[in-house]
Amino acid sequence: DQVRLRQVLIRIMAPGPPVIDPIRRKQVKRSQEEAESMMLEVLQNLEADGFASFQKVCREVSECASALKGGELAGDMGWLDRVKGLGIQQDKAKVAVRPQVPASVLKAAFELEVGEVHDLVTSDVGVHLLQRTA
Repeated sequence: DQVRLRQVLIRIMAPGPPVIDPIRRKQVKRSQEEAESMMLEVLQNLEADGFASFQKVCREVSECASALKGGELAGDMGWLDRVKGLGIQQDKAKVAVRPQVPASVLKAAFELEVGEVHDLVTSDVGVHLLQRTA
């Protein structure tokens, strides 16, 4: 069982070492409540255009490394496996280490039909807006 997702991620502060936005290279200092408020605004704007600008919003707002991918791949998390929870490598010659997908994101991913967008999902990393692409 596999799904493919794209996401917008707004990171939150966490206990321990400072959290750094990998895109803007700045320390994240917002609370979960602040991130949720920001993401609700993002969601309202996306709903207004029927989610047509999801990739554009990924590039502009998301604090996930996948936000830098071009075109249709902006925000792409790759293939997720229900059991492993990790992205599936399509090209066996290219071995890459992928971060662990938060359990809440994985659970939400398998609740979506292709093209659907999930309500806000929270994790230890931040607040996620997910769209299933395959």
